Amino acid sequence: MEPSEWLKKDYGLTVEAGASADGQALEAAVYKALVASGADYGEQKRILYECSERHFDLAFGQACLDRIEAIGRFEQRRLSLKPPRERRCDSGVRKNKVWENGAAFAELRFEAARPPEGHLMDAIEDMAERLVEMGYIEARPDVKADLRQGLGYYRPGEDLFRRRRTVKWLKGQNALHCWVAALLEEPGALCRAGNGPTGRWVTAASLFVDRHGKAFTYSRLEHGVMRDGNQLRLLRNTIPRRTSGS
Repeated sequence: MEPSEWLKKDYGLTVEAGASADGQALEAAVYKALVASGADYGEQKRILYECSERHFDLAFGQACLDRIEAIGRFEQRRLSLKPPRERRCDSGVRKNKVWENGAAFAELRFEAARPPEGHLMDAIEDMAERLVEMGYIEARPDVKADLRQGLGYYRPGEDLFRRRRTVKWLKGQNALHCWVAALLEEPGALCRAGNGPTGRWVTAASLFVDRHGKAFTYSRLEHGVMRDGNQLRLLRNTIPRRTSGS
């Protein structure tokens, strides 16, 4: 079934594309219909992903995935440029409102920097278990999957648009800064992050909340420092090493 047919049937979208439209032209027509319908970015990504599965035109599928990635980059950039909320102290002087309640679900995730092989998936979940045992992240039933997917690693058949709960980081923000920096350290990085120098901290601030459920600010995470060498080594040792050929 052509995209224009099932999109009309399942979502009520009218795709204005000629019968011979394909590839990028067809994707552009689908996206125009999504925008006209008022679909938010999350819905746009979900439907575009479904398009890439249901219409076997490689150029069209690639154009859909390119659009999904572009939306993701825009969301990261938009979040990184979000003005801080302000409140007034008793004196009337404006002051940044830093300790806001954190989000229940993470909007962003890192990108996988290694092939998503089964043994690496297991190693990342082992890392999550070690972080729980060491008292760095909260123990709860889905925390291993939430952390693994937040780092960009999905097992075959897992829903790329599953809502991931934010992970409670139980130690200080300096420890979180150093652990995130080690995740993205080359050579052998486990993860990557787009959106320039602040991208990793914007993503980390989306994935984690503090022990009280309060939000981390990416600007504070960016300037974290850890002076405890033993703690730093322990954190770095939790991260799966790159094996030969991976």
